Amino acid sequence: MEVLYHDDGYTSRILFMNMIQRVVSLLALCLLFVRTGYAQCTYTLSGKITDSQTNEALIGATIGVVETQQATATDERGFYKLNGLCAGTYTIRVMHIGCKTYQFSYTVAGDGKRNIQLEHAISELQGITVAGVSSQKSMSGPVSEVSGKTLEKVRGLSLAESLKDVNGVTMLSTGATVSKPIINGLHSNRVLIYNNGVRQEGQQWGTDHAPEVDPFIANKLVVIKGANAIRYGGDAVGGVILVEPKPLPTTPGISGELNLGAFSNNRMGVTSATVEGNFAKIPALSWRVQGTLRKGGTYRAPGYWLDNTGMEEKNFSLATGWRKEKYGLELFYSQFNTNIGVFTGSHIGNRKDLEETIKRDRPLPEFTHGFSYDINRPMQTAEHELFKAKAYLNTGKIGKINLDFSRQFNYRDELDRNSALSVNNLKLNLTTYTANLAWDHYNWHGLRGTIGATGTYQRNHYQSRMFIPNYESIAWGVFAAEKWESKNNQWMLEGAIRYDNKSYTDVHDNLHEKNFRDRDFAGLTGTLGATWYPNQRTTIAFNATNVYRVPGPNELYAYGIHHGTAMFEEGDRNLKAEQGIKMNLSGNYKISDNFEADVVVYYNRFQNFIFLQLTDSLQGSVRGFFPYAYYTQANVNMKGVDAQIRWHFLPKWQFSSKASILRARNEDINDWLISMPSDRFTQDLTFYPGDTKRLKDSYFSLTVSSVTKQTRVPFEANDKGENKLDLMAPPNAYTLVNLEAGTDWHLGKRPIGFILGASNLLNQKYREYLNTFRYFADDPGINVYLKVKVPFTITKK
Repeated sequence: MEVLYHDDGYTSRILFMNMIQRVVSLLALCLLFVRTGYAQCTYTLSGKITDSQTNEALIGATIGVVETQQATATDERGFYKLNGLCAGTYTIRVMHIGCKTYQFSYTVAGDGKRNIQLEHAISELQGITVAGVSSQKSMSGPVSEVSGKTLEKVRGLSLAESLKDVNGVTMLSTGATVSKPIINGLHSNRVLIYNNGVRQEGQQWGTDHAPEVDPFIANKLVVIKGANAIRYGGDAVGGVILVEPKPLPTTPGISGELNLGAFSNNRMGVTSATVEGNFAKIPALSWRVQGTLRKGGTYRAPGYWLDNTGMEEKNFSLATGWRKEKYGLELFYSQFNTNIGVFTGSHIGNRKDLEETIKRDRPLPEFTHGFSYDINRPMQTAEHELFKAKAYLNTGKIGKINLDFSRQFNYRDELDRNSALSVNNLKLNLTTYTANLAWDHYNWHGLRGTIGATGTYQRNHYQSRMFIPNYESIAWGVFAAEKWESKNNQWMLEGAIRYDNKSYTDVHDNLHEKNFRDRDFAGLTGTLGATWYPNQRTTIAFNATNVYRVPGPNELYAYGIHHGTAMFEEGDRNLKAEQGIKMNLSGNYKISDNFEADVVVYYNRFQNFIFLQLTDSLQGSVRGFFPYAYYTQANVNMKGVDAQIRWHFLPKWQFSSKASILRARNEDINDWLISMPSDRFTQDLTFYPGDTKRLKDSYFSLTVSSVTKQTRVPFEANDKGENKLDLMAPPNAYTLVNLEAGTDWHLGKRPIGFILGASNLLNQKYREYLNTFRYFADDPGINVYLKVKVPFTITKK
């Protein structure tokens, strides 16, 4: 290009001739390489392409050489073979619809073999990796995944708090210390939690009963929304949450990870450690040990403390496995132990004080003394023990057989405010035995799927006063799920059907003065779905299912003070099973690598939908006065939209936005359904400064979350013209600002991760409509936190 800038003709000619010589030399060199390679273009590359999560063969995956455009596809067993390769180094690209494109450099010096595992495609939207609609091909409904860096950001929080940024997922809170996830307005018995492959069975019916799960166990958290959740259980009406540990190590050596966290609002400290290993001399044997400690004191709302809101947790888990190509066995054991203080101001001794508390802007001074780590009455104690044994057998071309057995023991003790009345304690013991048998069959006439059976036995026993009676429950079910993919990889059809039977027997109080009639329920559920991939950038999916959910024990038999929610609740022994239909339509469009949009539209219609109806009545007892609520049924429809976008508008800047909107109607009274989430909108701006020699993957993030006032509530006037269906009008709208920064500090081969942030940065005073303690106090104020992740290696072999 220099010849364009010189006026001297001689200089220009010299430069021009030099350029011509260089071009000719380069062409000659290229021709030499071509001739040499031509004589050696007889090599092959072969192997098998499988799913990294399920190890299933991926049919129709394409693998090709970028430089030569040579390509081939896997057969029905996932095998491939590239022929006619020349000697040299090439870029190999592997693709499969719904999976991440995988590229690697490969040097051809002879015939070679290489097995490849593909991961489900992951798209970062608002810090939550979203699979399913946008990328996961295994299901035709929306699936969201929290893993990797996103999971690190929520370390130290409860399970519900870890999922609250997933679009369509909110939290049902009981004060500052207890929370559980809500999926598109549904929670508790309608949301199933699978902890390391085992369906979590505790007293999950309670809105104040947080899942007894340590999120530090998880390598990823998966939320399955919509109709697809039904394959995990007939009662998965709202969805399913999978808490999935990472696979046991297969590389010899001992390594681990230490996570530390500190939170300012309640001065909470968190420590969690994992150590795992594999033996070079016994490669089939692997093991893992994990433990977590969490302890926090009194929470602080803007302007005052919330007495007796401390908490502490002591959890651990053990895992070992013996894995061979054709068979394997895994054992897992865990304990979750927690003590939780209940805000003292939620248990009021007389009607006048309760009415005054509800009308006040803040709690009475006697309930806002100051900070303390002490946990006094009222309080909750929960212990959960889980044991699982899982075995598998690979049967070659036939498929894979999985068998697992588990035992769970759940203990819950709830203590009233008045320590002199120990007889008022609520103690519940629940023991659950579960067995599952499943056959994953490989391709058969274009179909791949699973056929299986499940069985569960439960025994519940209470001590002291009765809220839920003693009972035994037996549940069993059979299911089949199949999937078909077109040869051109543009269509996927799937369907599932299951039959469930559940009974409640031997229902009585401890003195056998009250004996309730046995109840038996049986129902059939099914789902159909289709996914269309018109091109590499677009995915459209539709899914529909009919649902059948058996009433929970609290909905049938509850009577008395529900300690944690500070309400007097009454069940209905004549409730029918819920039935209905769920439909969702989803789409994902990726305009470029810098912009992606995702939307899910859903519609649910239920017959005999069971819900807790609040009232304006107060129920008195020797323990004080409490709001009265009762379980009832109605025909209900629910429809909503979850949408989100991600825009990488500058090389170092990313903007994301999401919205979650729900409308739920009680058709029996032609009015809104109570206790539904209000509309939510979140905007996030992230700056990535780039890597330095020591600091990698750094970011600065500003998040603004806006929640509207819930104006869509049922209304029935009392004598004073006030709403008799609730004690308090829904709280006002609010906006929260969060700030966070993170980086990985590379001192050696293993980086140390740091995250510093602040939630509710402006110390906004607000009350969340879905917090059952909104009658008594504001939500917590500003919370500054620091998290540190330290990976380590003890031995390499």
